[in-house]
Amino acid sequence: VKSAGRCQFRGCNQSLYMDIITKRDFNKSYIAHIVGDKPTGPRGDVVQSPILANALSNLMLLCDGCHRRVDAENGKYYSVSELLAMKKEHEDRIENVTAIAPNMQSHIITYKANVGVFTPEMSYQTVSQFLPPNYYPAIADTIDLSLSNSIQRDKDVAFWTTEVANLEAQFDRKLFQKFTKGEIQHLSVFAFAPIPLLIKLGTLINDIYKSNIHQKVRNPDTWNLDDDTTEMKYTIIAPEAKHKTVALNISLSATITNDRITQVLGDDCDVYTITIENPFNDYLKSKKHLEDFSISIRQLFNQIKAKYSSQTPIHIFPAMPIAKAIEFGRVWMPKADMPLYLYDENTANSGFEKVMEIVNQ
Repeated sequence: VKSAGRCQFRGCNQSLYMDIITKRDFNKSYIAHIVGDKPTGPRGDVVQSPILANALSNLMLLCDGCHRRVDAENGKYYSVSELLAMKKEHEDRIENVTAIAPNMQSHIITYKANVGVFTPEMSYQTVSQFLPPNYYPAIADTIDLSLSNSIQRDKDVAFWTTEVANLEAQFDRKLFQKFTKGEIQHLSVFAFAPIPLLIKLGTLINDIYKSNIHQKVRNPDTWNLDDDTTEMKYTIIAPEAKHKTVALNISLSATITNDRITQVLGDDCDVYTITIENPFNDYLKSKKHLEDFSISIRQLFNQIKAKYSSQTPIHIFPAMPIAKAIEFGRVWMPKADMPLYLYDENTANSGFEKVMEIVNQ
């Protein structure tokens, strides 16, 4: 029970209750002793062997290959402390997974699109490990919204129209219809794509779906945000003058200077800025930072709407982490907020260019 019917040798995890050829129920497990059951056996001890011969704390469930491995040449390759550590790691993992409440199932959503010359990979095996201990996968697969085998790159005009059309179609077919039938209760979102597409994904998810937005963190290497409650101060800089054109400079993962925006929109433009003290690309590590950002953006949307017509588009120039781009889209209210014109910076196209419009419905 403690091993969940899987080999406890570190890195193996092989199922021990099914014949690999016939796929029939089949007990192929071996109960191995950490301290040998005899003093002359692998890792045997004159005093401890008789005492621990039948103790659960001294037994490991192993497959045939790993059983042979740990006992080879009378156990000289693996010490008692090494095997105890493997046993504890495996049993702790099983306990964490099986302790999740039955109603905490979550459907894994993956979405990826070409970023420059880089095409990211996200598989069920890669991302499912980041759900426990709070959630478990509702199905043993991801719901992938990606456009398969796309050869288009984000410097191409057709890239954006193709990706948006695919994303909307996939979302409607794979998510929206199942959600309306009550088949989906919670989403765990893993995405890697150009920022405008992530914002678009966020507008589709909206706040209707209960969701965990996962962030790819480089150091430490994970897709999970931590529980640090340290406050992240977001600075909002509002323009003094009022023009008919309004832009939002989001300088979080890098700094965007306003002259790069006015080069695109002209000088008759009011530029709002949201930033942090030291923008850099791996700063988002905390769930609280994401929650605080959501509040700040909602307040900023209200502030801008109070000053301009509700039909005035906000030109968005973003440098922000994945999770915040999706959250930005989720915060935007399709029936109440101003339209969004999204810009992407690509050196191949000599700076920012408008790639997408998200309008009120």
